[in-house]
Amino acid sequence: AFVAGEEPLAGHVFVVFVLTVAAAEAAVALAMSVLIYRHRETVDLDRINLLRW
Repeated sequence: AFVAGEEPLAGHVFVVFVLTVAAAEAAVALAMSVLIYRHRETVDLDRINLLRW
């Protein structure tokens, strides 16, 4: 196990931390999607070249 021999709640704290990071990533992706839609006024991925080099 990941926390064998550690404090019993350490595993739960680690899971909460991972879920928090995943939620933050999802929030950033959603914010980027909304901003791109407002800027380009489309959701067609073929017409969005904002992130291409």
